[in-house]
Amino acid sequence: MKSYNAPYSANDMTPKGRIGRKTSRSLKSKPTPAEGLPDIFALPIAVYLQNTNAGVLVSDERHRFVWGNNVFMEYFNTGPYKGNMIDKAFRPMIDYCAAHLTDPVAFELKMKELKRRKKPFFGWELTFKTGHIREISYIPVFDDGRFAGSIWQIVDVTRHRQWQEELIRTDEKYRVILDNLNAALCETDLDGVIVKVYESFCRLSGYTEDELIGRNITDIFVPEENREYARNLRRYRVEKKVALLYDMEIVLKDGSRKWVLASSGNIYDRDGNAVGGVGIHMDITPQKVLQMELEAAKQAAEEAQRTQKEFLANMSHEIRTPLNAIIGMAHLLDETTLDDEQKEYIKILKHSSGILHGLITDILDISKIEAGKQEINAREFDLKELITSMKNTFQLKLGQRPVKVTVDLDKRIDTLLIGDDMILNQILMNLLGNAEKFTKEGEIAIKVTLDDIQGNALWLKFMICDTGIGIQKDKLELIFHNYKQAEKDIRERYGGTGLGLAIAKQLVELQGGQISVEEGPVYRTCFSFNLPFIDTRKRSVHVADGDLENKYSKIDFGNARVLVVEDNAMNLKYILSLLEKYRINYQLATNGPDALYFLESRQYDLVLMDIRIPGMDGFELAKKIREDESRPNVATPVIATTAAAMPSTIALARNIGITDILTKPYTPDQLLQVLNKYLNEDETEIIMEVQNLSGYEFHAGLDVRYLNTLYESNIGYAIDLFEIFVMTNKEEVGKLQALADNKDWDGLKFQVHKIKPNFSMVGLTWITSKMETLENCLNKAVSLETIPVMLQEITDELKGLFPIIEQELQKMYEFVKTQER
Repeated sequence: MKSYNAPYSANDMTPKGRIGRKTSRSLKSKPTPAEGLPDIFALPIAVYLQNTNAGVLVSDERHRFVWGNNVFMEYFNTGPYKGNMIDKAFRPMIDYCAAHLTDPVAFELKMKELKRRKKPFFGWELTFKTGHIREISYIPVFDDGRFAGSIWQIVDVTRHRQWQEELIRTDEKYRVILDNLNAALCETDLDGVIVKVYESFCRLSGYTEDELIGRNITDIFVPEENREYARNLRRYRVEKKVALLYDMEIVLKDGSRKWVLASSGNIYDRDGNAVGGVGIHMDITPQKVLQMELEAAKQAAEEAQRTQKEFLANMSHEIRTPLNAIIGMAHLLDETTLDDEQKEYIKILKHSSGILHGLITDILDISKIEAGKQEINAREFDLKELITSMKNTFQLKLGQRPVKVTVDLDKRIDTLLIGDDMILNQILMNLLGNAEKFTKEGEIAIKVTLDDIQGNALWLKFMICDTGIGIQKDKLELIFHNYKQAEKDIRERYGGTGLGLAIAKQLVELQGGQISVEEGPVYRTCFSFNLPFIDTRKRSVHVADGDLENKYSKIDFGNARVLVVEDNAMNLKYILSLLEKYRINYQLATNGPDALYFLESRQYDLVLMDIRIPGMDGFELAKKIREDESRPNVATPVIATTAAAMPSTIALARNIGITDILTKPYTPDQLLQVLNKYLNEDETEIIMEVQNLSGYEFHAGLDVRYLNTLYESNIGYAIDLFEIFVMTNKEEVGKLQALADNKDWDGLKFQVHKIKPNFSMVGLTWITSKMETLENCLNKAVSLETIPVMLQEITDELKGLFPIIEQELQKMYEFVKTQER
């Protein structure tokens, strides 16, 4: 850019004199500001014009352009000049600038208009051939009413305009996308008042934009019965700052209704505060109508299926009644004097009626399962006894057929289990019945293995294998379907309903297990399934009936008194008759409040209560028994009877102080063993085959003297208490640290008091002493700051002692096995 000598300089631009007017005072000297104004007001206007980021051009009173700042000089090459001085008349400047513009004619007209009118004008945009866009602001300057010149401000707004155009293009792009997707978009404020709508939304709703702006979206579109729900949705979205996706029925302008899938979210300001919402609505009316039609068809099909099942069940019951008479009469006839022909007729009659009876039973079973009426009734049972009985039954059924039934039971399964033995029996009966039907010679194997251990839950795997005719591989899955058999000729050759395996599958899955079938190298067909059971840790003991009778006759419970809490009439009759048979004094309570009254009135030797009783459940009653040491029965053994002895139930019972669980339905022998355990000093004579065993030596790391005194070589009793300690005490000790961390001193005191005797029971007497010291500090509420340190010392020591207790329990198990052999 070249310079030249101009008649004006920056020093000639004075605050008051017009541009170009000569003054006697130099602008380099400091002017005096008006009274009361800051010094900055005394600076010449040239300082501002030179330092602004905008391009500035100055013209004098004759409209001659005389000066431009540095920014302007970078915009234009205006010809020869010196510094910032310019000397161009109005017309030459127009001609010079017009050459750079895309619309020179409009530029010239506007310049002439501004020159003529001499009024401020802002926001005039000029587009240059280079693509730049600059905004012109025209400011005429007057001095005491006399025109002194003009200031032209030029700002490059190219980037700003490009951003605006990009936003417009983006908005248009998404508008087209939403329109093509049939997605109706609108924006609302926090109260749901519509502030912006798109064409797609107007098209969906039937309203125009003017009809929608300012109206509440909920009031105008949502049916009255759903408006409160819609408002709650909006409130939840705003408060939780989450986006929502839901379907809703809306009302259109013409009164018709449509279903829309709505996706709504919040609109936030720069500070992250919700200021409104935006919603996208898609018309899903056709899909919704189809869905409702399918649901109606499904309900109709389910109703028809339910009606069919009820019909089959009713017919099965109706048929079973006369069938029982037919079967009974056939057996009676078979016992009379018959000739050979009549015997053959009776044989056919018995066989045919047996098939019909099995068919009806299958129909009843499958109807009951599919109707959801099959219940799981868990109780204590002996798996070894059940499997042995099953083997003997089918060996007899096979008769002279050259088929051997074998049993392989995992030796680790040597305790009583809790589960539904009746359902297990039915599953095994169905699978063994299937094996027996298709096996003419060879072997039917029953195998049970321990598959997994999860706490006190055992997962057992059962396998029923046979060397029969086998199943084609492509038919393996088909056999578990209702009324299906693997081969078309199976029904003709072997008969059957095709329900036995379907029933077995559903009974297995009802208990959380899985069943499958495969072909092995030894056996043609092998069914396997797994089921969970609870391990009672009670050893499976088989005592001869005569020996048991002799032992029962020696039992004397003396003057023991038992509180029975039960409200079921049949259960009451059963248990009271047994207590009378055993000559035990009892008090009866049929609800929780009555039981609590009796418990506060006198001491009992044993409490036998149902978990579910009116007025107060068994868990709550047990808590009240244990919570107050001043009550007479705080230490009385509490036995809970329940039909749902699940792991969670047992754990809860232990935690609140219930001594033992008796699972319904229980046998007289099972009740007698419980009574004998807690009311008879010589309880192990019946409960365990091994009693008062001598020769066992406890681990030297335990308090051997105390253990020998406590158990008097009664290893069975020791095993029971060691088992309880191993099952519960890690969790109980863990609670101590949580209570201490929360500074819950009352809760910690209760927990310490609750578990401190447990340690002595397994020979950790010094831990009990430390727990007593800890309890004393809590009772006196002194030195509480030392509690965490004391507790940490105890828990660290217990971490090393727990393995010793677990090893000692296993050693006692092995000792008992050795004695049994």
